[in-house]
Amino acid sequence: MLAGALLALSGCAGEEAESGHLVGGLSTDLAVGFELRRVELRVSVDGELSVTKSLSYSSGALVVPGELSLPGFADGAEVELAVDAFHDKEASPFLTRSAATVVSSSRTVLLPVFLEEACVGVECASGETCVEGACQDPFVDPSKLAEYTPDWKLSVRDGCKTPPSDSPSLTIGKGLDAYGELAEDEVVAIEPGPQGGHHVWLALRAKGLRQMGSVLRTNGSYPDLGSEIGESTSILTLRKAGEGECEIWGIRYQVDRALPVEEVRGQTLDIEISLEDPDGDKAVATKRVVIADSP
Repeated sequence: MLAGALLALSGCAGEEAESGHLVGGLSTDLAVGFELRRVELRVSVDGELSVTKSLSYSSGALVVPGELSLPGFADGAEVELAVDAFHDKEASPFLTRSAATVVSSSRTVLLPVFLEEACVGVECASGETCVEGACQDPFVDPSKLAEYTPDWKLSVRDGCKTPPSDSPSLTIGKGLDAYGELAEDEVVAIEPGPQGGHHVWLALRAKGLRQMGSVLRTNGSYPDLGSEIGESTSILTLRKAGEGECEIWGIRYQVDRALPVEEVRGQTLDIEISLEDPDGDKAVATKRVVIADSP
C-alpha cells in the first residue's frame, strides 16, 4: 500500500482545450513528526501565486512521500511548486525548497520536490533553491521529467529507508522514554495501565522500512500455559536514530488480556512483532522474556 496523496487541486488554470498535467512529488529524509511538523505549499503559474496549502503532521494531513496533483495547465505555462518546512508553529521555516518547469500538453509528469537534511541551514539567493546541499536554479527542463506513475514513491529515500535498501530488519527492545536493549529470557517488570490490565513497555529498532505509515502487529503467548494473548495492531511513525536506522519506544503491550495477572507472573512470554511499511516491505522479530514474579 502506497502513502496517500497530499491533496488534489483541479482547475488551476481554467478550461484550456490543450492542457498538461503535473504531479508534485513531495519526499524528505527529515524525520516527519519530529524534525518536520508542518509544510506550507505554494503553487505559482507564470509568476503569479495560484494556490497555497498548509499541511501539518498533528492533523494527519502531512503524509510523506505524498502527491500534489496539479491538472489542467495551459500548454507552455511555467509552474513553480515551493515548499516551506517548519518544526512546529514557528513563523519562519527552517528549510525552503522549490522546483519549476514548463507544462507540455498531452503529458502528465512528476515534478519532484525533496526536502533534504543536507539543505538545512543553507541560504540561497533569490531565484535559487538548495539541492544536495548546494544552491541551484529550481527550473527543470520538462524533457528531463519522467512520466508520472504511482510507483515513484517506491524509489525515493526517507529518514529511515534508502531504496534499493538492504533486507528489512527489526530488533525488539524495551523502554518507555528511550530504546533499551532487551536480552533473551530477561525478566521484565510489568505495571498497571490507566484503564486496567498490566503491560510491559517495548521498543523497536528498524532498518530498511519507511519512516511513516508502517503497520505494527504484536503477538504474545505463554508456552508453559498453552495460552495466547492475541494480536495488537497500530500504525507507527519511526524516529531517526542513526544512518539508515530508526527507533520507536513506549509501545504498551498488555500481558494479562487472556489470563489474570496472578497467573502470568513468573511465566515465560514469547513475543512476536512484525512491521510492514507502505511499500510492502516487512520485518519480523521474536523475543522470549520472563514476567517478573512480584510487583
